[in-house]
Amino acid sequence: YSENLKDTDFWLEKRKIVKYLENRHLSDGGYFFAQVEPSSGLDTYLAVKTLNLLGEEIKHTKSIVSFWESKEKTLDNLFGIFLAVETYKELGLLSEVSRKYKAYLLNYSKKNNTFPRITSIIFNKGFKLNNLSFAMNYISSIGKELEDLYYFAVLCRDLKIKIDKKRVINFVLSLNNEDGGFGQNNNSNLMTTHHALSILNIFSYKIATTEETYNYLMSQWEKCDYLEDVFYITESIILLKKPFTIAEKIFNFVSSCQRKDGGFSRCCVMGIQTIEDTYYAVKILKTCEKYSHKVLLK
Repeated sequence: YSENLKDTDFWLEKRKIVKYLENRHLSDGGYFFAQVEPSSGLDTYLAVKTLNLLGEEIKHTKSIVSFWESKEKTLDNLFGIFLAVETYKELGLLSEVSRKYKAYLLNYSKKNNTFPRITSIIFNKGFKLNNLSFAMNYISSIGKELEDLYYFAVLCRDLKIKIDKKRVINFVLSLNNEDGGFGQNNNSNLMTTHHALSILNIFSYKIATTEETYNYLMSQWEKCDYLEDVFYITESIILLKKPFTIAEKIFNFVSSCQRKDGGFSRCCVMGIQTIEDTYYAVKILKTCEKYSHKVLLK
């Protein structure tokens, strides 16, 4: 693994990032990058996750729980359930709400029209629809590809719901293209590749095209303009357990995306700082720390 940062003195101030996040905690209990209510479920989850990555104590646990409790009656979509469950997990409170959210997921998967096509496939029993390709083509048609399937895989793991792992794995593998990436219609993209590898990792499945996928990821590095793409490449390389050889280049890109108040924007040239991009940046930097043996956040 790379040690190409070992002789550098570059680092970013952790306290500044923490202050940026805490300044976006609102009176309704959640977080929102725009600092106006109502808070965002996504920003709340990512703020908590980022603070954990930074090793910071979560100061507002009670209000964050109250925020999600106030949202429970309106959690009628997969993404919302995912955000709530994973926030509780980051807070160390998942066991307290696991049964309740498992019921939410099973209930909504049966009656809600936004994602029954997936749930009817990946659960072992109790659903009639059995055409996985049709289900995922539907998801692809609205620009999701493997995103929703990833949310389901995470939720089923964390809520201990049994699903047909073999069928899910086979479908994910069907999206593996000749260039090593993943995507519909032989069009690989970084986001789908990352979700594919994440799903396979959840099921402890190692793909046979590790070298090809690694080469695909490395070929995309020079084309990266946005922080999320660097995130997908970085995390995918780690999921592949491949050498991490671009830590210094990645650090330079990420640091150029930081703004004066400590948050990060999507790219180095323009853009406002957001909690989502700040999460991407911190996760990337923590990964670089691990594999370059250099402290980058002090």
